[in-house]
Amino acid sequence: MGKAPVRNQTRGRRPWTPRFIVALDSANCTHCGFCPKICPADVFRVLPDGSVTVADPDNCRGCEVCERTCKARAIRCGCREDIP
Repeated sequence: MGKAPVRNQTRGRRPWTPRFIVALDSANCTHCGFCPKICPADVFRVLPDGSVTVADPDNCRGCEVCERTCKARAIRCGCREDIP
């Protein structure tokens, strides 16, 4: 995916490396608000103006439920290929 690995983060004072990435194509997003409701990891948020954003990408578990259910096909997610 071409991005450098994210390293040296912590969760609860323990070393932690996010393993998944999620991207929202704002040009295709219809701002229906379904992804924040369906995501089990609270990755997405609806902003006050009604638009949707990827608020907590490091929470992504890689379940791909958001990508599979997005009717606008505005979400892409998957494993970070550059992290062992």
